[in-house]
Amino acid sequence: MTVYHLQPNAASRRHATIEAGLKAAIPGLIKATSLREILSSGTSRRGELVVAVVILPQGDHQEFEQLVEFAARHAREIFLVLIGDEISTNDYKRVIRTGGADWVSANADAAEVVEIIAGRKEFAADTASSHAPAAGGRPITISFVPSAGGVGNTTLVLETALQLKSDKKTQDQRICVIDLDFQTSHICDYVDSEPRLKIADLSSAPERLDEHLFESYRTRLDNGLDIFAAPRSKFTWEKLNIEALDALLTMIAGRYDLVLIACPLPWFSWTSQVIGASDAAIITGINTIPCLRQVCETLELVRASGASLLQTAIVINRCDYTLLGSIARRKHVGMVLRDEQVFFIANRPEAIECINMGQPMMLGSAARRLRKDLLPLANFCAGLKSRSAVSR
Repeated sequence: MTVYHLQPNAASRRHATIEAGLKAAIPGLIKATSLREILSSGTSRRGELVVAVVILPQGDHQEFEQLVEFAARHAREIFLVLIGDEISTNDYKRVIRTGGADWVSANADAAEVVEIIAGRKEFAADTASSHAPAAGGRPITISFVPSAGGVGNTTLVLETALQLKSDKKTQDQRICVIDLDFQTSHICDYVDSEPRLKIADLSSAPERLDEHLFESYRTRLDNGLDIFAAPRSKFTWEKLNIEALDALLTMIAGRYDLVLIACPLPWFSWTSQVIGASDAAIITGINTIPCLRQVCETLELVRASGASLLQTAIVINRCDYTLLGSIARRKHVGMVLRDEQVFFIANRPEAIECINMGQPMMLGSAARRLRKDLLPLANFCAGLKSRSAVSR
């Protein structure tokens, strides 16, 4: 374990007092001039626990905001212990939700900092053996965007996630699926499980989101795949608190390596934000002329989200095959989606039976046949790089 102390540009008397206490309590404390310097040292990439103790200037809320944002982005690489003035309960919750920071009052004893570091060391020891760090210190996030209703978007998200959990290259990664359809979600029906995300309660009080509440929202399958989905309700979309959604996604980002998001068909004010924060967007549709046009329109809308380096792909679902084994009407797809990366998924007659039984095709007898179709799509997802890593 390596513990750094971030040196400010101009140290105050209060800073000197706190620093003296830290040096006495934490042997081997290393000075650093910036968080970027710590990241570039490569210590975190060697799998070593890295902690940075930061003493905040008095009354500088802007720096607090920047550190909270930094902690959320780099939770896998470095853990921040922030020391500063008293903060509100809401701000404290925001710090904890990052998964990469904790806060200590400037009036507290240095022993409290030591206790936080010791707890973080125990946490890292418990998870290091089974959890590989995500590329670039943040998860790879992929938004599946339906071009029309009934194209099988939710099914594709679930089956792709299950394929990734069954593949030797990715089975040890922490993978989760988020269903953002808060009114008519049915993804848990496909796995005969209970949806647990109480979005109305979370939206009314996002500041209550902590580790315990977060765990209560998670549906875990036997193979380790986690699902975040809400029970069907008439929850009014307009009442969704964007801060609640952001808080949930931030906590998820600090705990998973690969996040697959099932976007709802309606386009909301926050849809572009979700897609814009993703590393890739996959537009789903079927092979009909009207739907191919809708795929193009959705693709244009996704690219207009303004996210640089956003990778895109198309999935044409429920394809028919000719007697010779080629995809029926493939030339239509080639004409409309020229120069786009397209994946084709066959129409499986056993799909309805699997849905009625509450058993995904990837967990049943149809797995071997479906795997042939899903493997290229799953490999695309597994091979994605974080946009923050690409931009470096």
